[in-house]
Amino acid sequence: MYPGGRPRTTALRDVTDAAFYVLRTGCQWRYRPKDFPPKSTVGRYFDEWRHNGTRDTIHDLLRKKVRTAERPYSPRTTASVDSQSVDTTSGGEERGRDNAKNVDGRKRHILVDSMGLLLAVLVTAAGVDDAKAAAELFGRLDEQPMGKVRRVFADRKYHNYALYEWVETNARWELVIVRRPDGAKGWVKLPRRWTVERTFAWLGTCRRLSKNREKAVRSSEAVVKLAMIHLMLNRLEPKGVDAEFQYHTVA
Repeated sequence: MYPGGRPRTTALRDVTDAAFYVLRTGCQWRYRPKDFPPKSTVGRYFDEWRHNGTRDTIHDLLRKKVRTAERPYSPRTTASVDSQSVDTTSGGEERGRDNAKNVDGRKRHILVDSMGLLLAVLVTAAGVDDAKAAAELFGRLDEQPMGKVRRVFADRKYHNYALYEWVETNARWELVIVRRPDGAKGWVKLPRRWTVERTFAWLGTCRRLSKNREKAVRSSEAVVKLAMIHLMLNRLEPKGVDAEFQYHTVA
């Protein structure tokens, strides 16, 4: 990774596969198959890529490739924001209670483009108000391709005059609150809101994300981006059919 030192003896593909295995299966690091690199090696790379921005760079480059492959010459003009409260199992920082969802743990705030691809993620305690966290989430868009975005769709949880003022002062786009029709009962498809809900469904295929299992919120945000990296790699190189289940060979 850096000049000097001993030559690398561990294949980075094996490190990445080990991280994807834990992500998809939800197993503990110590219980991964033995033909993967040691836990300490994978963990060291995982932490290093989180701190030096390597994971963010990989994520952003893959997102650009996916958009180019699926929607060439089609710039982003809309985005959507929402949050998801999940139970926390490992303790650590930033824990709280979301009384509306009856959840003790943390809350994932994400903003996605019109294809459902991640633009920004923020993890807070579950008790943090969505509108209050949105200003910090939107502040992470400085390095993101938002030049042609004109509207960001949100639900009524983001109806907050302080947030409107922040958007008017700091952003070039408009925050649009999408409300349920008056008198509607049960599930209702809301225009432009389903894209962010679908992204949460994509994240739900990774068992590591069924609960918040990380002690640090930065690790929680890194795991969300790792899940999107895995998703985008499969979209760029689809397998076609699922591989047959087989046990890894243990030495």
